[in-house]
Parts: sequence; C-alpha cells; structure tokens
Amino acid sequence: MLGSNLASWFTLSAFSFLDSPQIPLFGPLGASNSTSSSIWDSLNSTVGGRLHIGRPWTKACFSMYENTAIQPNHKECEYVQQNYFNNHLNRSNAFGGFGSTQYEMCMATGDSCLLDWLNPSNPAAHAPTQQCKQGSISPFYIDVRNKDDVIAAFEFSKKEGVTLSIKNTGHDFKGRSSAPDSLSLWMHNLKYINHKTDFVAEGCKVDGQSAITYGAGTQFQDINEFAEEHNLLIVGGSDQSVGAAGGWAQGGGHSPISPSYGMGADRTLQYKIVTPDGVFRTANACQNEDLFFALRGGGGGTFGVVLEATMMAFPSHSFRQANINWPVDNENLKAVLGVFLDNVTTHAQQGWGGYLTPSIGNLVLLTPNLDLKEAEESMKALVDLTTSLGGVSTVTDIPTYTEWFKGWVAGTAGAQDPVGLPIALTTRLVPAKNHESAEGREEMKEGLMNAFANSAFSQIHITTPYGFNGTKGLDTSVNPIWRSVLYQVMLVNSWFWDGKLEDRQLAYSQSTKAVNFLREITPGAGAYVNEADIHEPDWEVSFWGGHYPRLLEIKKKYDPDHILDCWHCVGWKGPSAPQYKCYI
Repeated sequence: MLGSNLASWFTLSAFSFLDSPQIPLFGPLGASNSTSSSIWDSLNSTVGGRLHIGRPWTKACFSMYENTAIQPNHKECEYVQQNYFNNHLNRSNAFGGFGSTQYEMCMATGDSCLLDWLNPSNPAAHAPTQQCKQGSISPFYIDVRNKDDVIAAFEFSKKEGVTLSIKNTGHDFKGRSSAPDSLSLWMHNLKYINHKTDFVAEGCKVDGQSAITYGAGTQFQDINEFAEEHNLLIVGGSDQSVGAAGGWAQGGGHSPISPSYGMGADRTLQYKIVTPDGVFRTANACQNEDLFFALRGGGGGTFGVVLEATMMAFPSHSFRQANINWPVDNENLKAVLGVFLDNVTTHAQQGWGGYLTPSIGNLVLLTPNLDLKEAEESMKALVDLTTSLGGVSTVTDIPTYTEWFKGWVAGTAGAQDPVGLPIALTTRLVPAKNHESAEGREEMKEGLMNAFANSAFSQIHITTPYGFNGTKGLDTSVNPIWRSVLYQVMLVNSWFWDGKLEDRQLAYSQSTKAVNFLREITPGAGAYVNEADIHEPDWEVSFWGGHYPRLLEIKKKYDPDHILDCWHCVGWKGPSAPQYKCYI
C-alpha cells in the first residue's frame, strides 16, 4: 500500500544524500516494497540536487511530528502564524502550503498539521498534545527548473511505480496539486516574463502580434506588475497568487474582463510542455494541434507538464468601474438581486464583468466598452437602489485594469476570496435563457437566495465571455456552455481546525445542497472544472460538454499508461486509486 512505511522513512531521514541507510520506497505501485537509497541519490543527482523533502508548512510550530518528538522552531512558527490566514502570496511560496487547507490534511482520517485559521496563534492547535501529520502533502518534490527535470521524473515514475503530482501555488479547490505519498513536481520557481511585439508561434506563417511569454511558476501578481510597467493589458485571474500557465489557463481561465476579451484559453497562443512519454513539445495552432486544443480548456495536470505559455497582450487602456454597495441585509440583497437579474444580460453585452459578494454587500464591475456617461446610465438602476438603501455607490473612470486589480487585492474595490482555511466549494454556470422572462428571473432570484442561505460564503462571478465577439471558442476545449452563460455562482462551506469527519462531510453535503437549488433550474448547464464540487454529478459533461470524447482520445494518445491522473481530470481512473485515499 502507498505510504505504508511513511513514518519510518521520516524517522530514518529518507535519502542517503541526507546520510540515510537503505529505506523503504514510499510509493510502490506495482514495484518492490523497498528500494536502495542509491536510487534516490541518482534521481537527486539527475535533477541537480533539487530533490527535497516536503514538509507541512506549519511543522515548525509542533513538538510531535509523525509520532516522533521534535523541537519547535519558534521564529519560523511566528512567521507562519503571521501569514497563515489570507496571505495569498506568502502561503503560495511555501511548498507545504495550500490555499484550501483540506488538501494539506487527510480529510478521510483527520491526519493533519493545521493551525486555527480563526486565530493562528491559538496554542491549542499546536500544543505538545497535538501531533503534526504529513496528511496529503507530497513527502518529496523536485524543484523544477527545466525540461530535463520533468523528463527525469517521468522516467523515475515509470521505473519505480511512484505516483506523480504537479504543484505550483497550491491554489486548487479540487486538490489536484496534492497527492499523499507522491513525488511532486514543484513548478513555482520557473518564473520569467518577456514581451514581444511581433510574436509568431513556432512553425506558423502568420503576422506577428503582441504577446507575453512566461514560465510555469509565474503568478498574476508578477504578470500585472509586468503589464503595468510595459503598458500592457492581459486577460488574467483575480487572485494575485494564482499561476497563469497552470490550471487557470488550461481549465479555460475566466476573468473580469472575459466579457470583453474572452477567456484565458481564447488568448493563449502557445505552450511548451513535456508529455508523459518524456518528449518536450511545442503546442500551438501549427504543430501538435490536438494537444494545443486539449491544453486550452481540457484541464491541468493530465496531458503533461507545462513549462511555458504565451498569451496575447494588448495596449493598456482605461475602464469604467461601478462600485455598488448596500447595507448587508437579506431584504436588501433580494432587492439588489432583482435589479441585477433584470439587467445582467444587457450588462454582459456591454462588457461589464466583475463580482457580486453578498457577505459584504458589494458588486464591483468594470467595462472598457462604454464611456463614463454611458456607464453611469447603464448602472443608474443599481446606483439609485443601493443609494436609497443607505449604500455608497459610484461609477468612475479608472486608468488601467491593473488599477482595479490593486483595489480588489486591497479590498477597496470588492474583495478576493480568502485562503488558508478549508473550502468545500461548489459552483454552477447560469445560462442567459434563465433570464429571458420575468418568471425565469424571479425563479433564479429565489434559487440564489436559497443557495446563499445554505452557504457560509458565496459569490457571483460575472466573468463569462457572453458578450465577447472575438471567437466562438470552437478551437478550444472549453465547455461550449461558457459562451451562453451569464455568470458563475460560487458557494462555499467550511469547518474549524479541530473539526471531526462528520464536520467535513457536513460542509461538503451542505455545499452540494446549496448548489442543487441552482442545478434544478439550470438543466443542461454545467460547472467550471477548476471551481466545482468534488462530487460533481456527470462531471465529464458538466465540465466539457461534447468535447469530452475528443479529449479522452488525446489523453490516450499522449499518456496511454495514465502516468498522470488527478481528481475529475480527463481520463480519471476513479476514486479507488491510492492517491485519492484522503478524499471523502
């Protein structure tokens, strides 16, 4: 069984390059039950000494780790405590840190090394009576710096039968970057960005265009800073810690400017990738076209390991921003939803994109397609209503998209989702057809209110390409439903640091209950592969619609032995595989 000797190799200090004797192999999928440390030495040498032991980020706070007494590191613990909850960038910089902390723990058994996310300094969470357990964190990882590191990992996996996982920032709501007893490929330090005004995808004979190329570890914080410095506009996500080349873009990549500029997948021009056969490939519209199709919407972590991506860039320009606020109250929310739903189709066609967050009484939207007078007229009904309710709502010019992004991160223009806590998340894509009649909009309002009532946190993402006229997206593998939906609804429940199995099960079942209010009235719709219920019914159709059969054929072509597998990914082997033993 995977990891059956986990505690022993931590006690023995695992590798000979850490002065260890022969040790058990941690992931013998069909391999022998042990392997000599020289095998690990060889892998470490092959990857330039960048094979490391993966530890829980909070280990420094504990006195017991895997049944062994250890010495806490108080200075390191203090840093972790200060950055534990809702510090997006610092958490993403730690190999053992994940945005959704249930993927640091083993949900099924409760094995974990977690602090109290409501009060990270709470000593009860890490007192000597508390045990730090490895949970779902990969015990070993390669700090990937080039294609040869990935090729070596694939060769090692095939020879030794070790499960591979791929991680950048750990901002994955479905746990695909986390797998107990796996060898992880940590892409986080592949960071670089360059801009070309005349980029041409390799092998293509077309006119050049403005584009940025970036390494797999590059985050949206990096990209927005680069864009601001070079007066560029890039379709990007709304969390500064998310990696731009990974699951975000490969899953489709929605953005508050998608109503005007399309999805990340629409704007991606090229990928550099190592496929599971150990071949380094360039995928674009002119070579490896099938792989390029799969990588633009088919989901990360299954077709190969992306090292680099190139995306279209546009000249920076101004936007109109609507910052709509109202006193938090259910009746107020119902009134705001009524006006929002009456106008959302028109707003989408006008290029408005953004986020509605009930818990803080805020709707923030931006568009480049209207001038200030037109924007004020477009938002008049919402501004008048919320002002009458006692809110302060404005429509203003902002000089750049980056200016909005800074306000979003700072909490002055809406607020991004928190990280550093368990997030039992579900979502639903809501079609425009549900808004064509007054009866349909009333039904949707009631469905939303019921869904919100069964969620600890909720949000409406007006981030679909409904109003985008640049492409119908047929050359990507993004579920075609994205082109006819107006928004995505996100619903979240959670539990406390010392929650029991029944608490974790309740949070997930409560989230499923919440989203069912919307599933029932949106038949034939779907969910976003990156932000969906881990128990999503009919997930192949929900995530990819009619594209799934083709995606599965591409998966079989490039990974016939299923070296790469992840939860609800194309070609998923199912929940019985040992790497999924911690899901519930």
